[in-house]
Amino acid sequence: MSDADASVRKDLGDYFHQAVLDHPDVMAECLSILRMYNLTPADLFFKYEAFLMSRPSGLRAKLSNLSLETLRELRSEIQREQQAKAVAAMAGLPSAASGIQSDQSTKSAVGVRKGKGNMADLGGFLEGLSTPSRPTKPRASYSTIRSSTHPNNESPAGSTFSPSIKGTMATPLPATPAGPAASSYRPEASRPSNGGLLETPLGRGGNGLSVPSSPTSPAGSLTHMTPQLTQPFELRPQPHSLVETLNPHLPDSNQGVPSGSRPRVTLSSTADPKQWNYRYMFEKISQRSEALDDSIDDYAENIKDAYGISELGDPHFVSEESIYTVGRILSPPTDTSKATTSSLFLESSRLLGAGKRIALRFAPPGTLKVRGGAPGVKGFGLFPGCLACVKGRNGGGGAFVVEEVLLPAPSALAQSSRSELLDFQHGDKLKGQPISMVTAAGPYTLEDGLAFAPLSALVEVVSRERPDVLLLLGPFVDAQHPSITSGAVTQTPNEIFRDQVSRRLQDVLDTSPGTVIILVPSVRDVVSHHSAFPQSMLDKEALGLPKKVKVLPNPCTFSINEVIVALSSVDILFHLRREELYQKAEEAEPDPELRGAEVKDAMANLLRHVLGQRSFYPIFPPPETTASEVNLDVTHYPLLKMDGPAPDILILPSKLKHFSKIVDSTLVINPAHLARAHTAGTFAKVSIHPVPRPELENAISNGGELDEFRDHQVWDRARSEIWRI
Repeated sequence: MSDADASVRKDLGDYFHQAVLDHPDVMAECLSILRMYNLTPADLFFKYEAFLMSRPSGLRAKLSNLSLETLRELRSEIQREQQAKAVAAMAGLPSAASGIQSDQSTKSAVGVRKGKGNMADLGGFLEGLSTPSRPTKPRASYSTIRSSTHPNNESPAGSTFSPSIKGTMATPLPATPAGPAASSYRPEASRPSNGGLLETPLGRGGNGLSVPSSPTSPAGSLTHMTPQLTQPFELRPQPHSLVETLNPHLPDSNQGVPSGSRPRVTLSSTADPKQWNYRYMFEKISQRSEALDDSIDDYAENIKDAYGISELGDPHFVSEESIYTVGRILSPPTDTSKATTSSLFLESSRLLGAGKRIALRFAPPGTLKVRGGAPGVKGFGLFPGCLACVKGRNGGGGAFVVEEVLLPAPSALAQSSRSELLDFQHGDKLKGQPISMVTAAGPYTLEDGLAFAPLSALVEVVSRERPDVLLLLGPFVDAQHPSITSGAVTQTPNEIFRDQVSRRLQDVLDTSPGTVIILVPSVRDVVSHHSAFPQSMLDKEALGLPKKVKVLPNPCTFSINEVIVALSSVDILFHLRREELYQKAEEAEPDPELRGAEVKDAMANLLRHVLGQRSFYPIFPPPETTASEVNLDVTHYPLLKMDGPAPDILILPSKLKHFSKIVDSTLVINPAHLARAHTAGTFAKVSIHPVPRPELENAISNGGELDEFRDHQVWDRARSEIWRI
């Protein structure tokens, strides 16, 4: 050790005392910051003091303990200061030649602003190790010239524009769905509030995970070339605030599981792990075609039972009479991102039409009819892969002209015997208390780092309220996280999961041993050894999960007591929203009470696609732009089916706006994501109240039998709330 190094270490000990003397890793991090930013121990101490004073009192007490995590936040703060100074210096450089006029100086400033690729790593010392992208022809864009000639003009409020870098992918902003309309099945259901999520500014350095301290490893954000201030997660606006409520007339369940008690609910699932642990990427064409063919035949049987159709015809046969036929809607590749209704084909099964395809043509809107849809809906939606039953004829022109579309009927409602309901709801476990459930979907950390602050905030809520069920959907360690894609981590994905997720789940079980924790993976999960959809469950032993944690496949259907819950972590709603084609039509049997009024609810129509097709992913083939988010394995299509009765609760997380809806007597919840790119997200709380005991007992005393079955009616006795984390 040189004398200079020993002197620096001594000075650091004088300023920070035992915080660095007793912790060699903290001392090494301090030395790294001093070398990287050319600081003295006194400068570092003063910056640390200013860093603490700029934080609120609550966070200041937490950061007053000099640790590796605190130093990494301080490093990010110093880096942002260095970048801001460098950008300001570059913007104010005088012209090199003494005789250049003022207008040429302006052009020089514009040139500096335009060459953002050269400044992408100012103060970061090539941390990203990536070559900045450059336009093939140097040309200043309008936004560049505007920012250069008017440096004091700020961007409009709410703007989310940020410069892109080659090799990075910006998260697309969710499309805002149409305003919620009163459901024709539940007109008295509450309408979601108009309050939206408040976004925080973009960009902040990574923290929370041990990363290399060398100049070649990223300590901050890799996706932003200019310093951007990000509000800490602890200072997010309106933390743990209620956003919207469905069925607000029902009381909220605040009691939770009694401390130290055992689980009050019983979980049951028919999923066979052997079916889900299949080998993917070994599909055969014959197996794929057979799976697709069987799905058409199954749909045909459901349609025949629902509408009483005795026979289905072949759409390829030329006939003067109208026939009913069933097939899969296909769309040829187009130059645009979306097909049109005039370019669709109908593919028959080998049983109905020898597997051939025929072009579809729809009758004019005045004569085209739709049957079986929700009352007041003046049309129907189609998408590639949609199974459809149509009525029409093939007049010999090489196309099948559709006169009427028969929409699929809802599945039968779930039922249980009265004795079973009495035992579940008023037995020794629940004693007439409601079932409480908290559900959230990943990602569970912001893109600024791998600190998993949103998950930590959720664990605090769960530990305080002690719900009966905690349902978490992936991704847990997201393959699309910037720190993962850039390799700016020193731990394996399994180690990250054990440190950030398993440890927090153990804390929940220690605080509330009666809470049942359920984990469902995502195709984007790095910690999952199965990356195809349908996807097998997580490996508990490899991830260090507590024994009491339950792992289920994706998608899956299971029961909490008598309540049937179905869920999938694939964003099927967003994919359907992009692929759906809407065709106007008249109702074959209009509801006279509506008097021809049109009821618009685009989100309910998307949900009816999922419920009516009885599949967690009815699109085929998956859209090219989002195929990587699905990795669909067609051979195992049966694992995507919603066999049996309709689920009481359907959970479909999506980047679309959060909601709780009642569609065809099914409570559908989109909790959205717990963490977005740089802002806090939302989660859902559900309270399922029991059927009043006198109602069950009086029915038996009035001549009813104990084994008589009745509908669960969860949609009528469940209160669903969307909360901001």
